[in-house]
Amino acid sequence: MEETQSLNSSENITSLIWKLSIGSTLAWEISKFFGSSHPYLGPVSLILTIQSTMDKTISLSIKRVIGTMIGIVVTVIIASYLKVNGWTLGLLILIGTYIAKYLKFDKKVFHQVALTILFVFAFEHQSKDYAMDRMRDTLVGVLTAGLIQFVWSSLISRKKGLK
Repeated sequence: MEETQSLNSSENITSLIWKLSIGSTLAWEISKFFGSSHPYLGPVSLILTIQSTMDKTISLSIKRVIGTMIGIVVTVIIASYLKVNGWTLGLLILIGTYIAKYLKFDKKVFHQVALTILFVFAFEHQSKDYAMDRMRDTLVGVLTAGLIQFVWSSLISRKKGLK
């Protein structure tokens, strides 16, 4: 029994390693294909959302997309009128996370809102296409995570069926 659990744990870790590396490669290249100036954002979303099961991956992906959307909207609407500094960042995160709370989202969405506000606020002043890249590449990353998860689980199911 213990040997079987150890083997399953090792197989899960090996699967995760492969899913992260293949998925990151695909997410980067797909983001570049769609014109991203920040193609690393696709793999970031994939890395943050890919989980051990399809259900968990989808759940976390939805939360990431919602948090990213809220963060971008808050930052794009408000930040252009404000100076880039720690006080303004804190205020934007406060506003964004309270919007997520008001909409009754959970803590994982709050984290995505805060991260998005941080990066969009910091980088949009330097690169005017960062917010658009962030949204598009987040979608690329989470969709790639779902695709990798689907293909991987199909291969595992087929492999188990052959045994």
